[in-house]
Amino acid sequence: MSISKKATIGKNVQIGYNSIIHDNVIIEDDVVIGDLCAIGIPAKTAKTPLHIGKNSVIRSHGALYEGSNFSGGIQTGHHVLIRENTIAGKAFRIGSFSDVEGDCLIGDHTSFHSYVHVGKGSKIGNYVWLYSLVTLTNDPLPPSHIERPVTIEDGAVVCVGSVLLPGAILKKGAFVAAGSLVSGEIGEGKVVSANGDISGNVTSLIDFQTMTRHPWMRHFADRYPESSQEEIQTLFSDIQSSIKSNKKKRG
Repeated sequence: MSISKKATIGKNVQIGYNSIIHDNVIIEDDVVIGDLCAIGIPAKTAKTPLHIGKNSVIRSHGALYEGSNFSGGIQTGHHVLIRENTIAGKAFRIGSFSDVEGDCLIGDHTSFHSYVHVGKGSKIGNYVWLYSLVTLTNDPLPPSHIERPVTIEDGAVVCVGSVLLPGAILKKGAFVAAGSLVSGEIGEGKVVSANGDISGNVTSLIDFQTMTRHPWMRHFADRYPESSQEEIQTLFSDIQSSIKSNKKKRG
């Protein structure tokens, strides 16, 4: 274990076997750092400390660079990499073997499952779900110096194995089916099928055994704290209104 004397570390912080805490780090109270982690790795473009908020958990083999801010709390799986200048809101969750390539903005209560790759400069809103093996790209002509990051708005869901191509925009409440290849702008509450086509609205997504139906805010809001309920209901109403408005325009 190696802990810099220049790091700021709060009360009741647990630091695991052979973990390294670099100079430019703020760790608040009741944080758990697992074994073999590297916290606050130096980065040339970073201008601020790495800030880890209260009650966060960084599981083993995590690598977090300086310049990032997780003051609202973060929970990681194992073998997670987060590059410099990434800012996340409250209660950010990121699964094992995921990586965030830096200069990213991530909203409140957003969750990534395992093996998610988030390209540099991506902007991701509140209450977003990225499932396993999702990839957000940013270079339209690799390798090049061109950067066209992906934008994902509040409440969007991206299912397993999907790829969002450079510059893709998912508007509020959009749903991307498993294995999709997504480009361009996807409207509010729209569904993208595996072939990349828009195949309707999220209200068409139903599990007929349970009659559970999207938008997910109608059946999954109980997963979130009481303090989020009003915001989630507003998000639900916004998506419903947008879908109804689009139907009237077509009619």
